[in-house]
Amino acid sequence: MNFKTLITLLILAFSSPAWAEVDSINVSSQDSVAASESTPVVDKQWTNNIPLIIDKAYELTGIKYKLGGSKPETGFDCSQFVRYVFEQALNLSLPPSARSLSKIGETIKFEDLQPGDLVFFNTRKSKFSHVGIYVGNNEFIHAPRTGKTIRVENLTKNYWLKRFNGATRVDPEETL
Repeated sequence: MNFKTLITLLILAFSSPAWAEVDSINVSSQDSVAASESTPVVDKQWTNNIPLIIDKAYELTGIKYKLGGSKPETGFDCSQFVRYVFEQALNLSLPPSARSLSKIGETIKFEDLQPGDLVFFNTRKSKFSHVGIYVGNNEFIHAPRTGKTIRVENLTKNYWLKRFNGATRVDPEETL
């Protein structure tokens, strides 16, 4: 296991969503079986696969930005980076642009972000003109712009906070 995978797993272990937490003192074994049966299989599989998304995204750090680029050999733009990560990690086909990506899945509040969520920004005087993948600890990974490479950035930096448009949690059922 490489260092990035270990860090990703630790982040996920300590940032589980509220709906996944169970108070073991107040839940009998019978209740926990009933709770696990009521959780949709897709949600369980999706949660278990998030480290694959994060690991694949980290593998691509350092690859150059290229407008319209869609593979590691040529570089990526922001939306093609996201598409490539989800396709390679989970064999999911996502829409081609940041704007179209913003329309799939469940809308997530900033304070409810979980690793694997898509984060959107207004970087070209247009809503949803940039997209990245949230990796935890107020950080996201993205393909920034010409002359730069895929990298991790902090969402709480003033530049990104001013431009934050929202976030979505991809629903595998809604993918192409």
